[in-house]
Amino acid sequence: MKPCRARMDAMSSSCRAWPASAVFLFLLAACGSPPTWNKAGASETTVQNDSGDCRVQARLAPLPERYMGSPTASVTSQVLSREEQRAMFESQEFQKCMTGKGYTDKR
Repeated sequence: MKPCRARMDAMSSSCRAWPASAVFLFLLAACGSPPTWNKAGASETTVQNDSGDCRVQARLAPLPERYMGSPTASVTSQVLSREEQRAMFESQEFQKCMTGKGYTDKR
């Protein structure tokens, strides 16, 4: 059973929001060039491993309450808003992690 196609209730509006969220995140990723992380003496493998570790830590970090949406907003705007906020928060956490490991970003 496909949950987004099978249900036609109020919750199914969140299913319609996922394509919009995916498009937003794709455009967000495409707009800026990712930083190149540098650390004296670090090999490319070390940079990739540290980057992967920081991505995982950023994804697992709990979203602070200040990022929670308003209870009166529509379901669609809450989903988009939380997706946007989560992406920004993860980016900040990733950058903190990399700088904490001694890296600097060179754009």
